[in-house]
Amino acid sequence: MKAREIITREILENIFVTAIEGGSNYWYFINEENHEKIRRAVPSEKEQCFSVALFRAVYDEALDIDVHDIEDTEEKIGTLSIRSMFERLDNLFKDEGYRWALFAELDEEGDAISSDVVFQYLTMGEVVYA
Repeated sequence: MKAREIITREILENIFVTAIEGGSNYWYFINEENHEKIRRAVPSEKEQCFSVALFRAVYDEALDIDVHDIEDTEEKIGTLSIRSMFERLDNLFKDEGYRWALFAELDEEGDAISSDVVFQYLTMGEVVYA
């Protein structure tokens, strides 16, 4: 089973929204340069909500968005990219310690914790902040 075959756009968008709006706020920082990049691709007039704009910039516009550490905003810790997204999700399926988070999202029982785990995989390819 491959992630691309079973994870819908809606599920991915929900993960981004939940993670960006609360689940992952303790570790990630998106700098001004990347904010501007996102808003050039998805202007506020088209989408007010930043978390949805971020998702659309990555998923629809194929932008690579660098993510930095919230405590050291100069330190890049990962990149959100459609090119790595499904490979990282496939790896999450194989991770016996954390795949529960993806199954929760697939079962529409996701929450801030499960979205955070999946978002960490999407960003860094692993769970770094537990």
